[in-house]
Amino acid sequence: MAKTAAHRKAVADAIGGMGGKITLHSADPGTTGANAIATTPASANTTWAAATDDGTQATAQGSAVNLQVPASTNVTHYGIWNGSTFLRGQALDATITVNAGGPVAVDVTPKTKYS
Repeated sequence: MAKTAAHRKAVADAIGGMGGKITLHSADPGTTGANAIATTPASANTTWAAATDDGTQATAQGSAVNLQVPASTNVTHYGIWNGSTFLRGQALDATITVNAGGPVAVDVTPKTKYS
C-alpha cells in the first residue's frame, strides 16, 4: 500500500525518537540486546536529525557516537535503547574489525529507515 513522503518521514522520526542510547554488538542482538561488546564507555547517546525521504524510503540519521572497542573484536551490529529497555538492533553497513593491537576508538552513525 502506498505511503506519502510525509507519512514515511513522520514514522521514521517517531522510531528515532523512541530511543537514543547506542551500544555495539558482535552479532545480531536479537530482541534482548545480546552479544553486547564491553566498550568504553558502555554506551553513547545519539541525537536524531529530522528524517529525509528519497521517494520510496525515509531515513532518520543520528549523530555519530564514539566508543572504544577492545582488541580482537568484530563489531557487526549496533543496538538502540531507551534507557535500560532494548528497542532494536541494526547491522552495520560493514563489519568493523579491531585487531590484537587494540583497543581502538570507532565512530558509528546510527540510522533508522521506514518505507
